[in-house]
Amino acid sequence: MRTNRSVIYVTFIIVILLLITNNTSYYWYTKSLLTQALADRMESTANQIRTSIEQAEEGSFFVEDMIGEQLRSAAIFAKSQLNPDWHNVTNEQLAALAKEADVSGYSLMTRSGKGDDIMVGRSSEPKELTITSTIAFGYWFTAFDQLLKNHQVTIPEGQKLPNFWSGIYEVPASGSSDVSKFGYFYDGTGNYLICVFVNADKIQTFKNIVGADTVMKKTLANNPDILEIAGLNGVTFGTEPKEYKGIDGATFISVYDRPVLYGTYTMPTPDDQANYRKSIDTGKPVSVVEHWNGKPILKTFVYVPVKKVMEVQREMPFVISIVTDYQSIENTLQKQLIQLALLIIFFTLFSLALLYFIFRFVAKSRETAVQTTQEMYIQNVDLMFATIRSQRHDFLNHVQTLYAMISKGKKEDQMRYMKELIEEINEVNDIIRIGQPAIAALIQAKIAIAMHTKTVFNYQFTGMDELSLGVKSVDIVKILGNLIDNAFDETAMFPVEDRIVAVHGWTEDGFMKFSVSNPIRPNHAPDVKQLFAIGYSSKGGGDHQGLGLPVVKERVEYYRGSIDVSIEDGYIVFQISIPMQ
Repeated sequence: MRTNRSVIYVTFIIVILLLITNNTSYYWYTKSLLTQALADRMESTANQIRTSIEQAEEGSFFVEDMIGEQLRSAAIFAKSQLNPDWHNVTNEQLAALAKEADVSGYSLMTRSGKGDDIMVGRSSEPKELTITSTIAFGYWFTAFDQLLKNHQVTIPEGQKLPNFWSGIYEVPASGSSDVSKFGYFYDGTGNYLICVFVNADKIQTFKNIVGADTVMKKTLANNPDILEIAGLNGVTFGTEPKEYKGIDGATFISVYDRPVLYGTYTMPTPDDQANYRKSIDTGKPVSVVEHWNGKPILKTFVYVPVKKVMEVQREMPFVISIVTDYQSIENTLQKQLIQLALLIIFFTLFSLALLYFIFRFVAKSRETAVQTTQEMYIQNVDLMFATIRSQRHDFLNHVQTLYAMISKGKKEDQMRYMKELIEEINEVNDIIRIGQPAIAALIQAKIAIAMHTKTVFNYQFTGMDELSLGVKSVDIVKILGNLIDNAFDETAMFPVEDRIVAVHGWTEDGFMKFSVSNPIRPNHAPDVKQLFAIGYSSKGGGDHQGLGLPVVKERVEYYRGSIDVSIEDGYIVFQISIPMQ
């Protein structure tokens, strides 16, 4: 029997597809793992940066608070030296006082006469005198107004002390310096609010040493694959920042309105705004693979909300953006892809060779099994036809014998001889009437065995001539042959008078059914659950390999049939049911 080439080709294609699917899945799974690992590392780095920035900000707030307390002391000192009416104070006097108190300057602020607006009436800094209205200063104006009305500030922003308030260090509206720290004092003893200010270079120096920008620079230096880190304003990023106009007409942006609070943002991509907003809305890190100038990069966004440690609002929410070189991952993946390709080629060749030998082995085993079955089938058919030829050959002898008996008038001998002859002819006719040559040949062969072993062999078949070709004859021979052989082996252990084997075959409701029964020894009932296990045998001796019933079970299940085993009244009965279609 030759192996079907189409089966080999189909199997080969299936193996190739499975290998490709498996390795492609492995490739993408590995890619996702590496990407996720990098994203997790960037999230961890962002959290470390966040912690460092929070610690640095706490330190800068502490420095600002210390400066605020010094500004309050300088304001109280000025109050003790100045006339309670601002009209009686000169700018020169304020300049001298500022020099004496070692501050950048003093300004006296009062109502402007235009409703509740507040202006600068006197100042040691000429540019401050140009501030004739502060109503557009937002919460700063609210703080001024509360001081003048209640001598105390209640808004959440800034530093609040008795009769004193200090805002965050900021760009002066007058343009007198780059960044300054302002403090405001009023206890109700005069008609003006004392504003004292110093240049914020000390705060800037502190932030340059331990601040966010320094933290980010150190992180970049220690992580070569990180290309850029930025602290994006949690309120103004992605929008046009609000611009303020100084007294001199020049525009400026508040320190806390800048879109980028820390670090640098020089590698923008179209989805930055959406991912920035997603990190804020979900409160979870967002990592995406982007392309910038044709180069693959991984961007990670981590939201840092305001941490309200106390009733002071001077922090700004921000989003840490980390840009990582993704090329290293792609290089790693490319190496793995080459390795996978080599593995695919190797395992493909190995699989083909293995398949070839498996097919050779299966084909050889199948050919051997079919050849054995066919030989047994041919032997059984030959035996049946030999019996028929023998009857035909002896026909003349039988006629001559009967004639002689009739001539001599031996009626009783004649009747006895004819009865024996008719039984033999009927026996052969019964076999022929089975309707299936393979079954008929098998039964003929088993009759010979039964006669040799002195076993009563009962058989009855009906409807076998209606069987379709759905079940191969060789398989019917395998099933019935093994069951009958097992029955003969079991009955051989009984006395001659108790040796009985019965075989029945019939069709019912579209099923082909067989039953084989034989007596079993008392106290030697087989384990029904183990009967069909390979190697199991209830017979004594070492020649039995326990393969007959497993073969029966395999062939019945192949045709989607069923096997029922029952033990009744000292007999074991095997009933087979196989669909005819």
